[in-house]
Amino acid sequence: MVSLTTISCKKDRIEPAEEELKEYHDINSYLDSKKQEEQEFVITGPSNDTITGNQGTKIIGAGKNCLRDMNGDTIDYPYSIFLVELFTPADMIYWQMPTVASGNILETDGEIRIRATKNNQDLSLVCPFTFWMPNSAPNSNMTIYTGVASGNFVNWINTANSFNIIPYGYEGTSTKFGWINAGLQVGTGSGHTLTFTSAVDDLTNVGIFIYFTGIDGLMQVYNKTSGLIPNGSSVKIVMMAQNSSGQLFSYTETRTVSSSATIDVSLSQTTDAILTTYLNSL
Repeated sequence: MVSLTTISCKKDRIEPAEEELKEYHDINSYLDSKKQEEQEFVITGPSNDTITGNQGTKIIGAGKNCLRDMNGDTIDYPYSIFLVELFTPADMIYWQMPTVASGNILETDGEIRIRATKNNQDLSLVCPFTFWMPNSAPNSNMTIYTGVASGNFVNWINTANSFNIIPYGYEGTSTKFGWINAGLQVGTGSGHTLTFTSAVDDLTNVGIFIYFTGIDGLMQVYNKTSGLIPNGSSVKIVMMAQNSSGQLFSYTETRTVSSSATIDVSLSQTTDAILTTYLNSL
């Protein structure tokens, strides 16, 4: 009977349950709430068809004679020019606009997006327009990259067109609307990867970004494993999440990448003010 009782007790013993991972909601709503707003300029005639954005971008010469509607027809005034300006790492993170071209990280001096509409329909270009991007110390090695949608991010394509270096900063031309980047390829097709895991957090809906210090390059991590990071890169890792109550959580780390690694993380509760201050300091 003692033996049977012992066996019965062993069978009835309840093993401790594994701790459930903390789950988060999609971070997109928070990032979208922090975005630089797209600016609209209503062009009513030749006297105001040169515009200047809030952060200094100038668009010159996108006059109505260079624009066509969806049927290929000419247009009349008025029409609208829309502009997005991303000149800081924080703004690139909020827009989720990493600086990666065909898997290689880019050094960047800014990203802009330009488009034109009339009667809520997109317009196309039949002749180039000129744009200026402000910079107090422009790099003569920068070239014009254009952004091409690739799934859930924009892949940058090198047009091989150089900027003119002017006192204002960069002067460039484009024959089409869309995303434009003053970029310089830093990656060489080789490097290391960082993989992120957690014993306490479900990372599915966590925003993961890797900022390359000194070059203002930005990589976004998809599926918990980064793209190729050049050997010796100094980076800052920024992870953010939001729970169902709207409470923010984050994880940050600074490291020099000299080998591939798996990083076990634990997100901590934070506030919008603290996270905003950190991102603005990048």
